[in-house]
Amino acid sequence: MTKKAKDTFSQSIFSLMMSQVVVKIFGLFYKLYLTNKEGFGDEGNAIANGGFQIYALALSIIAIGIPTAISKLVAESLGSGNHKEAHRIFKIALIIFSTFGIIGSFFLFYFSEFLANNYLHISETRLSIIALCPSVLLVSIISVFKGYFSGLESIKMTAKAQSLDQLIKTISTVIMIEISIFLTKKTNTEIMSAISNLATTIGNLFELAYLYKMYKKLLPEIKSDIVRKECSEGNRIYVIIKKILIIAIPLSLTALITTISKNIDSTTIVNDLKNIIGYEEAKRQYGILSGKVDALINFPLSFNMAIVTSLLPSIASTNGKLKNKEKRINQSFLLGMIITIPVTLIFCFFSDEILKLLFPNASNGGKILAVSSISVIFITIEQITNIILNGIGKNIVPIKAIATGVIVKAILNRLLVPRVELIIGGTIGASIATLTCHIVASTFSMVELIKHSKIKISILNILKPLCASLIMIIISKVLFIKCENIVDFRINLISSLIIGGVIYLLFAKKMLKIDFFKIKKNGYSQ
Repeated sequence: MTKKAKDTFSQSIFSLMMSQVVVKIFGLFYKLYLTNKEGFGDEGNAIANGGFQIYALALSIIAIGIPTAISKLVAESLGSGNHKEAHRIFKIALIIFSTFGIIGSFFLFYFSEFLANNYLHISETRLSIIALCPSVLLVSIISVFKGYFSGLESIKMTAKAQSLDQLIKTISTVIMIEISIFLTKKTNTEIMSAISNLATTIGNLFELAYLYKMYKKLLPEIKSDIVRKECSEGNRIYVIIKKILIIAIPLSLTALITTISKNIDSTTIVNDLKNIIGYEEAKRQYGILSGKVDALINFPLSFNMAIVTSLLPSIASTNGKLKNKEKRINQSFLLGMIITIPVTLIFCFFSDEILKLLFPNASNGGKILAVSSISVIFITIEQITNIILNGIGKNIVPIKAIATGVIVKAILNRLLVPRVELIIGGTIGASIATLTCHIVASTFSMVELIKHSKIKISILNILKPLCASLIMIIISKVLFIKCENIVDFRINLISSLIIGGVIYLLFAKKMLKIDFFKIKKNGYSQ
């Protein structure tokens, strides 16, 4: 690959983050449209997200570890000059995971009714599960392409593909739901939920088409590199398969256990609360958590995933140089905290106001958002720490860490969710259980990283953004309270947060010595 086709480490992060801005803008519009749509609301979120959690469970088994495993192996092969093996890794992975994807899609379709009735205890989710069946195959193939492009350090292609996916998903949702209402002259929550998940499948189809087009465009250059470098035949097929699975299986197990954590909520909240507060209200409570709250807290986490996506192949390409690894790891922690800490504090201290602004037709859930938002900081630490542990060969540690956290969550869910009479019971109890889960898992991973690695992680990477964020939130809160009876609610909230955000950027730039406007052009701390 030419230098022009490659991206630097921080340029890769920047490209993915910019794509996430686009993705989240369209994703927010998508969520606002659905939740505020008459006939959808929190109940529709419960149905759609219940189906999505089953889909996510299937993907965690089949596809989650693919991009990271392939990007690491491709980066290592290219780092040693073996372009032919890098391409063979891609082709072999494509065959393997396409097969897994077909099996997964069939399994999801065949058992959709059983999963809806006996696992989720929400019978209306069957159509939503079926709508996502083709996506299991599509995402399996997409993951292979993403891993290959990441290993080639051509992250911009992945970034553009993600943006296209979300754009198509949003447009498809609006068009198909409006057509369905026009034709039937009524709203049907179950059908609308299934349509919203079908739009995910359509978005995945367009994303795959784009990635394949980019691959065909790069293919002549890839073949030229193979010939020009006079690469050796490399490892045999079974050796490559073994290498992929050695990396992918621990990552998939980690993702599987993480998804099980989400499924604990989908299987316990409705089931435990339906006899206490009624089936419909139990569904709405789950819809608040899985729809609005999860959508909002996933906003900052998606930016952190851009860091994580770039980090592992970047570590692999440093060829064991401790100084370079340490530098990039600390960059990752710093950038992760810059994003997640201020957003966490905004969600925590302005939870009711944000839900009222974004979801005027379904604004319940402020306390749930406030508690859940604290998890973001610990999930960020957990994600970055776990990818570092995988990068240094400690693949089992993240599995142990998240498994320990999920066991804690399962116990707390059983204890807290049925106790609706307590302030820490019900859906808030599920949020507390999730927060505890990630505190335990991130602490476990960090202790193991310090124990097994010579890499030094600066605590200032957390303390500096925290100080800047506290200043921001104090100023924003004071401004909002002072103007509460003077200015319109929406104008007051938005202007208070904008002023606080500008102040945060000024403090962050001074304290962290970052010129945000030069990252795209020059890359940060190259």
